[in-house]
Amino acid sequence: MFLLDPFSGISGDMFLSAMIDFVDKEELINIIKKVINVDIEIKKVKKCHILANKVNIIPKDVKYEANTYKEIVNIIKKANISDSIKTSALEILKILAEAESRIHNVDVENVHFHEVGNYDTIADIVGASYIINKLNLKDNCFYKPINVGNGFVKTEHGLYPVPAPATAEILKGFKIFFSDINEELTTPTGAAIIKYINPKLIKESFTVKKISYGAGDKDFNNFPNTLRVFKIEDIKREDIVLLETNVDDVSPEVLGYLHDILDGRVRDLHFIPTFMKKNRPAYTIRAVVDKDRVNEIAKIIMRETGSLGIRVFKIDRIIADREFKTIKLFNEDVRVKIGRVDDEIISQKPEFEDLKKIAKKYNIPLKELYKLIK
Repeated sequence: MFLLDPFSGISGDMFLSAMIDFVDKEELINIIKKVINVDIEIKKVKKCHILANKVNIIPKDVKYEANTYKEIVNIIKKANISDSIKTSALEILKILAEAESRIHNVDVENVHFHEVGNYDTIADIVGASYIINKLNLKDNCFYKPINVGNGFVKTEHGLYPVPAPATAEILKGFKIFFSDINEELTTPTGAAIIKYINPKLIKESFTVKKISYGAGDKDFNNFPNTLRVFKIEDIKREDIVLLETNVDDVSPEVLGYLHDILDGRVRDLHFIPTFMKKNRPAYTIRAVVDKDRVNEIAKIIMRETGSLGIRVFKIDRIIADREFKTIKLFNEDVRVKIGRVDDEIISQKPEFEDLKKIAKKYNIPLKELYKLIK
């Protein structure tokens, strides 16, 4: 999990520079060069005595026909890169074009980029798209309020207040702030990248694992022009509800039926043998449910068991990221559930129903199939 800290703004090259410590540098360079014919320099620089990465996109002695939305779209579409990177790049570009379209009241297809466009913007967008996909940043990232700078910025149409119109349009819904630095600190490309990532505003404390700085092009006497990125501990939490009641006059058949009708409606369900007052044998029914299904599930339990009350506990639980991969066993598909906590694989378990089918089909003990997969 990553936290973007644009305390000195964000631009396309600042994003590449800050994130390059977390990806394969050569792979990043090769992806960009498949799209646009440029040289790429990666070096270390100091900004107010802070060591930072600096990615420079250097043009070659060629003419880049890439100033309009249509031209850049065609360049990206024709590139020999993965569909996921291509899709992300086109979406970021579309965010830029739609902002310009709204500001200048022209169709998106007719947008002509003035302050953005050409070789460096293409390189920044494609490089950012590679990073976003490689690190799974989309909808899975945090940010701190964005410093947009202050003063005015010189454009082809004259002096505009900071943030520039396109930047301001893109950053709708984000927490931003003005500073004492009379410069444009957040560019339209930087704004489009963070808009596409769609990070959440950080509100809680966090544990830092690694920090990286990405340098911008500006130099200030007492203020580092860098984008700071934190790699933070990725422990996911969710709010759920635990419903609980005790029953001492319900038959096993009713409990079995209750289990059947709650299947698929609750996260988990337990019938726990217990003793109540006067040593009466009973069951504690516990159902883990989503917040929006509390009333529905409580009503079902009360109707089926005759319980006169349900205890409701709002709880916070830590959960692992879960994903599935499919493997072949005896030429049959077996889904394997993978659990991750903070990017570490903690479990890999085959799906029981898939193994059961194979065990029956080939007359193999189920426990032997588990051994084969392990």
